[in-house]
Amino acid sequence: MPGCMLTIGFWEHEAALAWQQQRAPIVAAGVALGAWLLGRLLRSAWLQAAAAGLGLCAGWGLAAGGLTLAPRLPAERLPVLAVAAVAIGLAADLAGRATWLAGVVLAVAAGWWLAGAPRGHAEAGLLLAEMACLALAVLLVLWLLRTSSGPWAASAAALALWGALLAIGAPAGWDGLALVLLAASVGQVAAPQGAAVVRLPMAAGLAGMAGLSVLVLGRLGRGGVSRVDLVALAPVLAIWALPRLAARLPWAGGVVAALAASALAAGVVWGAGRILLGR
Repeated sequence: MPGCMLTIGFWEHEAALAWQQQRAPIVAAGVALGAWLLGRLLRSAWLQAAAAGLGLCAGWGLAAGGLTLAPRLPAERLPVLAVAAVAIGLAADLAGRATWLAGVVLAVAAGWWLAGAPRGHAEAGLLLAEMACLALAVLLVLWLLRTSSGPWAASAAALALWGALLAIGAPAGWDGLALVLLAASVGQVAAPQGAAVVRLPMAAGLAGMAGLSVLVLGRLGRGGVSRVDLVALAPVLAIWALPRLAARLPWAGGVVAALAASALAAGVVWGAGRILLGR
């Protein structure tokens, strides 16, 4: 699929969609911060915990042109993914000790949905590899977010993904979708840690965004490797590097360590592309 497909949506004119995508990160940050502040005022731990997920729903919903169960374009699948992650996370927290079960359910659903929501055994069999890889990616990011120290891990991963997409010159629109992830993650920094609704939306968003970029723009499915395929590693590298850099920079605080981890991850991905692919 051509990368320019993100410039076509529910509007007749490309300029209208560009206008919406430029404002999507602002809306994502505003909703995330607003939900967190409202949760503080109402003393609602659930609303504070869901702040980042709600921001992601709002930002991606605006960027993709709304919420639809019959998407025509890959970007239109992201808002439904975010809504499902928030709903599953809230259900897991209400049920109690069901975080990993909720993560598995979300991973399987995300793999099926992002791979094209195949119907029937024949169609699902053709897309089984894509669905399995996407599901495993969600579980990997969820596990890394769970084991990484501090609340800045999701922000560092989102920043690394956005920076890597910019560094390789990804088609217009993709960096904006990643920027929505970064903007929404501000709601997670001060949110109560440990709840499923805190981790599941960002894990699904990071893995889903990276996996979707590989499916649409990459070459792995056709037996090759491109710079976009390497970009998908940026969030994982950032989350992995964050606690190690934080241990070496105890005087700097979480923000500096997060910035360093994201810059390192994006730089490694860009450098690997230059060395391995020669461009």
